[in-house]
Amino acid sequence: MKAKEKKNNQLWKLKFQNYFGKPFLISALLVLSLIADAQNNSKVITISGSRIVHSLIEKWASEYEKANPDISVKLVKEGAPGDLTLTLNSDEKNEKKLINVGAISVLPVVSEKNPIFDKQVRNGVTKEEIKKIFLGNEANQSEEQKISPETYTIYTQSAQSATTKVLLGYLGESVAEISGVIVTGDDKYLIESVLNDSTGVTYGNLGQVYDLINRSPLKGIRIIPIDPDNSGKLKKEEQIFGNLDQLISFLENTRPKTIPTSYLRLSINKRETNSLATDFANWVKISGQQFNHQYGFLKNNEEKDPALTQK
Repeated sequence: MKAKEKKNNQLWKLKFQNYFGKPFLISALLVLSLIADAQNNSKVITISGSRIVHSLIEKWASEYEKANPDISVKLVKEGAPGDLTLTLNSDEKNEKKLINVGAISVLPVVSEKNPIFDKQVRNGVTKEEIKKIFLGNEANQSEEQKISPETYTIYTQSAQSATTKVLLGYLGESVAEISGVIVTGDDKYLIESVLNDSTGVTYGNLGQVYDLINRSPLKGIRIIPIDPDNSGKLKKEEQIFGNLDQLISFLENTRPKTIPTSYLRLSINKRETNSLATDFANWVKISGQQFNHQYGFLKNNEEKDPALTQK
């Protein structure tokens, strides 16, 4: 077989020599050799993260590769060793260098066929009411204040789920889990569970509960709007849940603590020096965040607008 391939290669070279001449053959072979060397010497950056951020990572990677064609950015399985990890602020570890590259926000949702939360959908809910919905009623509440847990079904995931981590951090340090029907697999299955159950209530990040094309709430669900200032009523300027871009703008400018939000951070091991990974992380921080909104994530805007910031 090898003898046959060698013979074919010789015939191929001979044809080129006869038709184009030897100088052309040498040039062509040199180009092919350079291409092969470039492919062999291609530099690779590996990055891992929760499935919830895979689309954003892939977008960053493709745009970075356009600007740096000699570098390839590969997404690896969550938990697998990589040069970088896109993590939530609840995952901080001392041995990691963390670079803020955005934020994730989570909202409660119900089926559009769910009549139980009509009042909450109209008027919004406070942080305390969110706790009551997902953690149950307190003993000192009046019957009028209570929402009977027997009338609705909570769909949740394990404490290791990205969106669950954000909600648990919001509910308080003493809360280790959310009781309800455990849904395994991708976080998107929480929304699918509510779409199939008119008594269902769950939570999802902005990229899950909004249609990323038309930027409105996903068909079939209703978002329970959270009252940003905990006044018990949504003011005109707080009625921002009907449009994803309007909501993101509000969250970035006011950073209200009443809405579940967590930083997104690229982490690098402090003990290992990787200039390629550091360069990519800095590119994401400076240039890559222009793509965050497209996938329902906030930018890393550490500067607050004094006119809008909650006091």
